[in-house]
Amino acid sequence: MKLPVEQRRISRILLDFDLSIEFDNGASIAFSEVVIDGLTVDEDNQFEGLRAFAALHGLVCEDADYDESGVLRLTFEGRQRVVAAPRDEVESWEYTAVDGSTVLCGPGGAVESWPAPEHQKAEPPTVERLPSIGATVVRLSTGDDPAVEFSDGTKLLFDLALDAGYLVLRESVTSSSHSDSAAATQGDWVVELSSGHVIFYRPRTV
Repeated sequence: MKLPVEQRRISRILLDFDLSIEFDNGASIAFSEVVIDGLTVDEDNQFEGLRAFAALHGLVCEDADYDESGVLRLTFEGRQRVVAAPRDEVESWEYTAVDGSTVLCGPGGAVESWPAPEHQKAEPPTVERLPSIGATVVRLSTGDDPAVEFSDGTKLLFDLALDAGYLVLRESVTSSSHSDSAAATQGDWVVELSSGHVIFYRPRTV
């Protein structure tokens, strides 16, 4: 059985609670556990998975096939580079089409699907703005439109160095201001997180 992402390009890789890949048609696949080029990724090493998927950014999916046992295989450049097998207690993978229809592999390998909702709920857009004190980083993305997104609906539009991801995701904002420091350029935003990591950011739309 096929997922309709053949000949679609990986446009973004996202990490929030799960690790996801997004295609250029807006469809996405989220994984709780996945093997990427031989690397097994689960909740314990998601940042390694983010880097591994980032290496696939821009590649076109040649085949996306899942079998009756729930094993999903994605082929790029003539070989299977992404494999997601069922898990015993949680969902392994979930495909979401741009219209909201879904296919997922539930615990034990049970594959289920749902049609597009009659009235699809639109997610409120995030905006480029200084995050508020106490807001938490809820999502990192890399690829075509990289961003760091916060729980208050704000985002910073830049490609975070992936090695620093563990210092940023799920950390809360302790300081958020316009720069008056010699360490940053005038007009930059300075965001300090609870991990001690500091983001110097030049706004794009202000």
